Amino acid sequence: MNDTQKDCPICGCSSTCERYFNDGFRSCVIYNCDTCGKYACYAPDERMKVDKNKLAPYLFYNSWIINDQNKYFFVGTKEQFNVAQKELTNAILLTNEEVDIWYPQTFSEKIDKILLGLSEVLDDYGEYIKLPREKALSAFFIKRYCPDDSNTPKEDTTTSLRFIYKYMLDYGLIEKFADGYETIRILPDGFKRIDEFQKNKSNSKNVFVAMSFDENMKNIRSAIRETITKTGYIPRIMDEIEHNNQIVPEMLHEIRQSKFIIAEFTNHNNGAYYEAGYAAGLGKEVIHVCQKGIFGEKGHFDIKQKATILWETEVDLVEKLCKRIEATIV
Repeated sequence: MNDTQKDCPICGCSSTCERYFNDGFRSCVIYNCDTCGKYACYAPDERMKVDKNKLAPYLFYNSWIINDQNKYFFVGTKEQFNVAQKELTNAILLTNEEVDIWYPQTFSEKIDKILLGLSEVLDDYGEYIKLPREKALSAFFIKRYCPDDSNTPKEDTTTSLRFIYKYMLDYGLIEKFADGYETIRILPDGFKRIDEFQKNKSNSKNVFVAMSFDENMKNIRSAIRETITKTGYIPRIMDEIEHNNQIVPEMLHEIRQSKFIIAEFTNHNNGAYYEAGYAAGLGKEVIHVCQKGIFGEKGHFDIKQKATILWETEVDLVEKLCKRIEATIV
């Protein structure tokens, strides 16, 4: 397995890649792109299945900034992932639905995500951030490809890039270093906007899932993930989240950033009880779910005091959980 130079199929930048394995008729490749970070996909048919104008900034903010070398995304379908994960044990499936939900829909949302995302790489206020052009295209949500053909580069990306820069400079959100645009820093008004954005928790699309990570819960995890995505939210499951922090502070941060919490108690995981209690203490909506038979036999007294979704099959869980979210989450 020798690293080779090859253009990243998502952003077009130079990257290293290795042909990791072949399942008989297709090769699965792990890319290490300086802009998109590390990710895996089948080549070349992943190019036909993703919106690269959305995927490029998603990978930039969720791979490059986090920069966790132990985990990486798999870009493709669930069917492809089911085959690839036997070899790619550290891969996390990234679906089009999750990218679509995460991607900002308005200009104002894009500015908020730019400021918030870039601030997360800072150790302290006043630091400069290096953003070479290719990274800036992803960081500022500039579309690289024609809307009707995700393999045809746009002739002009400079106009949009300059427009975003000018807006953020004119409103005092950032400043550039000397005469170049490759080095910027966030100004006090930029941090003020971040603070205002952070206070408005009702706009969060994240849903924290508190549950056991045992192998026998794999199908239940998939059912919960499917339901969260189906109802328009982003699932956040702790062992899938890329970070370089200590686990408990990061977990508490994720709970605070979530719109609501789903707590699955089938395996009586102590962590799930703790996380549900912490979320409830913050005033978050917490949806309890548990397998019906186990709940009746071993359900803890504390959770029996609250309406709990009792499921019998994965299909049953998806249906009931979807109805609860739509009925109780505004």
